[in-house]
Amino acid sequence: MENLKNMLEPSVNGEVKHNFVYGTLEGMVSNMAFSLANPFLGVYAIALGASSLMVGLLTAIPALVNALVLLPAAGFVEKRESRLPIVLFWAGLHRSLYLVLAFIPFVPLGKPLLLVITVTLMSIPGAISGVAWTAMMGDMFPAEDRGEIFGLRNMFVGITGILGTMVAGRLLDRVPFPGNFTLLFVIAAGFGGCGIALMSKMREPLQDPRCHVRKQTRLMTRIKSLFYDEELGSKFKVFCVSSFLLWFGFGFLAAMWTIYHVEVLKLSNTVIAGFSVLSGITTVVGSRYFGKMASRRGNIIVLFACMIVVGIFPVLYMLSPSISFLNSMQLVSGFFMGGLNLAVFNLVFAYSRPEKSPSATAVFNMLINLASFIAPFLGDACYKRFGIHATFYVGAGFRLLALISLSRLVEFGDFTGRRGMNGFGLRKVGLQGEGRA
Repeated sequence: MENLKNMLEPSVNGEVKHNFVYGTLEGMVSNMAFSLANPFLGVYAIALGASSLMVGLLTAIPALVNALVLLPAAGFVEKRESRLPIVLFWAGLHRSLYLVLAFIPFVPLGKPLLLVITVTLMSIPGAISGVAWTAMMGDMFPAEDRGEIFGLRNMFVGITGILGTMVAGRLLDRVPFPGNFTLLFVIAAGFGGCGIALMSKMREPLQDPRCHVRKQTRLMTRIKSLFYDEELGSKFKVFCVSSFLLWFGFGFLAAMWTIYHVEVLKLSNTVIAGFSVLSGITTVVGSRYFGKMASRRGNIIVLFACMIVVGIFPVLYMLSPSISFLNSMQLVSGFFMGGLNLAVFNLVFAYSRPEKSPSATAVFNMLINLASFIAPFLGDACYKRFGIHATFYVGAGFRLLALISLSRLVEFGDFTGRRGMNGFGLRKVGLQGEGRA
């Protein structure tokens, strides 16, 4: 913590402090928009008359589009020295489409299909801006302090996410349909626009022109350079395989949470919003806690520990339909998801060269989006054939499979502080860093 305070001192690094302040403010406002709208897209689809398959498509089809867009987006970003204008334009376009979502209930026919189409279209500018934003964050903040910086940022950002979800749940229950969702998405679009205004005040550091790919590079060449890098390639491969399996498990259950809450347990929007609030509270705490742990022990050990809990979570969640029990499970889930998201974000940078971070981000996101596209169809088929409980158990199995792959990057010494064996000769995690971090 003392290192973070010193780093943010204006006399030491004014640009870092400026970007931390405006980046955090932007994240808080933008997350307010996302937390108002995104947790209730599945509920919105059911209210519009969507089937379980259509609810699953809300995750699957945008994921496929992301998988197709991400690599070309990475090439586009890598050839430009300035990432901020790219983020501003495409993120602004993404958030403006909330206005289209607001008025879907007034379309006479095909409301669920139009919802899926709109969310799919939103994923295109979302993917481009996401690649550029991730690369920009890597440029703006020192690698050795990035875990603690984003742990602190995520803490503040998570607070507004909690507030947004609380407001959304009350609004949806108190205002009649369809006016409740229309108002919700209009407000979300407004907060999204405020976030763009704050982001525009961030300052990109001067870049070495050699770190940017100006010539046209073939797509497969860029991918091979990541996986066959002499120092980092093997680590990046294992990390991607493990993440693919984990996100396959996430996608397998993507529609099941909403179906379980709405159709099986018959919960109100306020109760569902309460789940997101509780999860958001502990995500804030988890981001802060695991940010400090990552600085001491390394991101890979944080990811491994969090994946264990996230893996068994669907099985535990089915033990009781009691609201108090489900609330306690949301607290557990949020805490460990805070650490998981933080570790994954940092490891994408750790296992790639600085000049290749946009391509690494794109490849990683392409793989997890491919998993998110395939898995919901299988999850829906499992649900229709075997029921909700069996589907949760199978989804947990896929999550736990991810640990088998990730274990190749974790050595005994990561847990005990003693030297251990490691198939890839990793440097001591948490003592000498991971990859280029």
